[in-house]
Amino acid sequence: MTRLTLSLLFSLISVLSIGQRSLEIRDEILDRSVPFVKVFPDVGSPFLTDLDGRMQLPDSVTQFYLQSYDYADTLIIVREIAGGIIYLSTPSQEIEGVVVVAGENRAHRIMRLVINNRKKNHPLANDAFTYKSYSKFIFDVNPDGVAAIPDSSTDSTLIQIKKFMGSQHLFLMESVSKRAFTPPYRDKEEIIAYKVSGFNDPMFSTFANSFQSFSFYENQFDILGKQYINPIARGGIRRYFFILEDTTLVGNDTTFTISFRPRVGKNFTGMKGQLFINSNGYAIEKVIAEPYNDSSGMQMRIVQEYEFIDGIKWFPVKLSTELDLKSFTTTGSFSDLYMQGRGNSYIEEIKLNPEIKKRFFNNNVTIATAEDAGELEDGEWNTLRRYDITEKEVNTYHTIDSLSKVMNFERFLTIAKVLADGKFPLGKYANLDLKRLINYNLYEKYRFGVGLETSRKLMKPVQFGGYFAWATGDKRWKYGGHATIHIARKRGIHLDLNYHQDNLERGEYKFHESRSLISKDSYRNLFISQMDEQRLGEAVLSWDIKSNIELKLFGNYQRIWHSDDYAYLLNPQRRIDLAETGVELTWNILEKSMMLGNRKVSLGKKYPQIKVKAIHGWKGWFESDYEYTRINAQVSQTIPVLGIGKFHWKIAASKLIGSVPLTLAYNGDGTGKFWLISAPNTFEAMLPGSFYTTSQLSFFTRFDFKAIATKAKWNEPRFALHHAIGIGEFENREDHQLTFETMDNGYYEAGLILDGIITTKTSSIGLGAFYKYGHYSRPEVLENIVPKIVISFRLE
Repeated sequence: MTRLTLSLLFSLISVLSIGQRSLEIRDEILDRSVPFVKVFPDVGSPFLTDLDGRMQLPDSVTQFYLQSYDYADTLIIVREIAGGIIYLSTPSQEIEGVVVVAGENRAHRIMRLVINNRKKNHPLANDAFTYKSYSKFIFDVNPDGVAAIPDSSTDSTLIQIKKFMGSQHLFLMESVSKRAFTPPYRDKEEIIAYKVSGFNDPMFSTFANSFQSFSFYENQFDILGKQYINPIARGGIRRYFFILEDTTLVGNDTTFTISFRPRVGKNFTGMKGQLFINSNGYAIEKVIAEPYNDSSGMQMRIVQEYEFIDGIKWFPVKLSTELDLKSFTTTGSFSDLYMQGRGNSYIEEIKLNPEIKKRFFNNNVTIATAEDAGELEDGEWNTLRRYDITEKEVNTYHTIDSLSKVMNFERFLTIAKVLADGKFPLGKYANLDLKRLINYNLYEKYRFGVGLETSRKLMKPVQFGGYFAWATGDKRWKYGGHATIHIARKRGIHLDLNYHQDNLERGEYKFHESRSLISKDSYRNLFISQMDEQRLGEAVLSWDIKSNIELKLFGNYQRIWHSDDYAYLLNPQRRIDLAETGVELTWNILEKSMMLGNRKVSLGKKYPQIKVKAIHGWKGWFESDYEYTRINAQVSQTIPVLGIGKFHWKIAASKLIGSVPLTLAYNGDGTGKFWLISAPNTFEAMLPGSFYTTSQLSFFTRFDFKAIATKAKWNEPRFALHHAIGIGEFENREDHQLTFETMDNGYYEAGLILDGIITTKTSSIGLGAFYKYGHYSRPEVLENIVPKIVISFRLE
């Protein structure tokens, strides 16, 4: 019986192996796979190759005809095929023609159906799912450039490049993940395995599958972090021009091949490519897309393939990304070499509407890396890979890993992560705080200082730090120290202990938060014009209730000395003592984040951010002088407006209860000084320190329009509109010996900004003008105008 079974199985395998022939279609010049080539066999119906350009050719076929966009039509005789690869070439001469469509464009009729069915076909709508995916990304020097290096070259560098690239890749990474989703927003992907040549840090664990959006149904499609307006978004027919290139019958369904590009005269960040639309639900079956008229020096192309799963929904099964980094070209005698990247993600084991337990979606973390994900052995990897690992890939891991140990690549990665926090490593055990080296504000003038803290390598659960500084304005030394004790790092529970003898902005209402080295929020500090001296001891307990909700409980004791000629008439002493306790809550509504090891990384704030802070001052604790309550709240959001720009808004409210010195009231947040830097979410035409309130409501808006395309690489003009309104009151104003305005009659201002007059890859410089109007404006028009310099960073 066993012999019979084995014989039947062997016979079946033999029939299958000779019944079909596996072939791959590749580009003759670029040596890359050509996806979705239409195949016309002499026996049977036409069909399309897959995303990898692969096809299974029936043994009965003797010849077939290949047809693909941008390639010459090719007739293939089966008996003449040598090996399993067929190369396509581009036409010898390309002529840009004018397409004339009589009557209504048929492609537009099809695209209307696609757009109308977009929400129904969206993978992240209506149906829950789980799947497993394998992703691989490889960086190389372009093979055609390497092949063109003559063996007789006298340039030893070129010979070494050719030898090196012949045996291995520049860089290689792989990852395996499992994902579960329940509409409308419960989403969790766990990286269960990752392998990166030269590195073991989980920071790279998501890299291989993060180059493009998961599906082509988003209004704005993401390629390498840049967003492009999708041709199937609402208004797509108005923005894009579509041409029906081909129609293929597959069983009872029809696949429409439709090319697309932005319409002439339309100025938006768009794409060009091909959509393969299936008449079954008018859903995307395949798509090829790349940026339209991109001048960044980086050529990109994405490919996606979908399958109809369980007779319910079209779902992505293969994603491909291609990068040609032609801005990274070689110089010298041979300049045809450049870096390129090729990546694929394969989605398998797809289950629609399975039972998923809610506790799987814990803490709003969308992507997490398993603790042992980077420790899998080669045997375990062989069971996870889509295709067997090649000798070239084995050599890549071996060589780059060996180089990493010698050159300590992980050390460079550690430095990069520390720099991202505004620190610079000084050896293994200490970091230099770059934010304390030099600062400027209107009160202290130039402030020079040094800040040091221990690194995680010295003591992981505890960090100590300290600083000292001296300013040219008040000519006083400042100093302080802090300690952070991580109680449960993954849950975000830590205790901060702070002590300092420093200056405090009069009327400030800040939240406990750290700002990056180049954050626009830090521009506001330039305009601090009134400060008091402060000695502070404070303890702050922080806890991430969820990944998007942070709670802080704090208490402090402080001694404040009033500066300048200010006096509080109810208590004319220059020195006051305060004892405070408080609570602070930050809620980023529906914000998703990923955990890479112990490091939490936000995936962006799509919905409003809410912050609330309540402080109570206790009289009679030790030597404290006042009983009061301060409440601050703010709500802010950035809303992308498709094809136009971004709308930013912020509402801030503050309330003081109790009779206290001006230090504990609220300043007007004015930043109106000629030719200083524009500070968003402030009153840009209001003189600093000129307004104070005990109750205040402010509303800031700014609309950033899309950049205007120019031929100059250094010029990318972007207009923006600014408007701000403030209203408030001040109780017992007569108790303060200082002249200031309030907002009883409402404060109003507007502004026009032209950013990007001069642009680099990381920053831009522009100009802005802000105009104060209403009750607090001056009689002369020019006296209400404040010109400013606008500085923006693209790495924020």
